[in-house]
Amino acid sequence: MKPTPARAATLATTPAATLAAAQQISAITLESDCMGCRTGQRVELHRDGRAVATTTGKARLGTADRVARATLPAADFDALAQQLQAGGFFEMAPAYEEAGLQDGNWSTLTVQRSGSVHQVFRREDAGPPALKIWETTITALQKRLVFVPDTR
Repeated sequence: MKPTPARAATLATTPAATLAAAQQISAITLESDCMGCRTGQRVELHRDGRAVATTTGKARLGTADRVARATLPAADFDALAQQLQAGGFFEMAPAYEEAGLQDGNWSTLTVQRSGSVHQVFRREDAGPPALKIWETTITALQKRLVFVPDTR
């Protein structure tokens, strides 16, 4: 018998189900920028231990991309993946922004899980508080890692 949507949601929120679903997350990417900023930022975290930080340049402002790489401890990736899964990231809307607001800071959190991608965009401080918490967590993790600039 197929579980009802309510029963399926209950099953998916048990600790074992959350852990199993979090283990299916293969990559987490946070990108942020603003219209007038000289550069943007993107950090990609991968289950296999790769971490890539990119400062995204803007030709109109004379800045170029810069890429650096680090090794990400498996425990850090797992902890973040579990937070995203338990916190309801995959149930969030694809975008949060004030109607009519087109400038200002923005960020996009993208998570790959089981071959699919869920992306959540927010402008300024719109959206659930969990989005800001995850951004802060990812930024703090990025600061702890030792990134080595690409020389390629």
